[in-house]
Amino acid sequence: MCDDSQIRRDAPRVPRVQWSRLYGILVVMAGALMSVEIAAPAGAARAVLRGGIALAVFATMALWLRANRAALDYADWCDCAAERITVRVIPSSRPELDVPPLPQEEPERVTERERELVLT
Repeated sequence: MCDDSQIRRDAPRVPRVQWSRLYGILVVMAGALMSVEIAAPAGAARAVLRGGIALAVFATMALWLRANRAALDYADWCDCAAERITVRVIPSSRPELDVPPLPQEEPERVTERERELVLT
């Protein structure tokens, strides 16, 4: 049932947090904010660009956090957590559905004459 030959030996066993991607996101967004401060016209356009970039920063960080949530959760666990954790399984109390059986219908026999009438 389980074939050990197909298990990848080079796959990482422990998920790693991709900090370099987060820092890359922040560097790109800081560069975008700096270019707005230098090149954007003063007034409402600059304020709109600042707000848009700030929203993009928070949205991108939220996506990064979602992509790395397993690794961040795993990083909080200590080595002895496997012996101390207790898993409680609660069975469902939902009743089984009583589905009535479908009637066994025979297909309707169509005569050659009826078929000719329908097709014309």
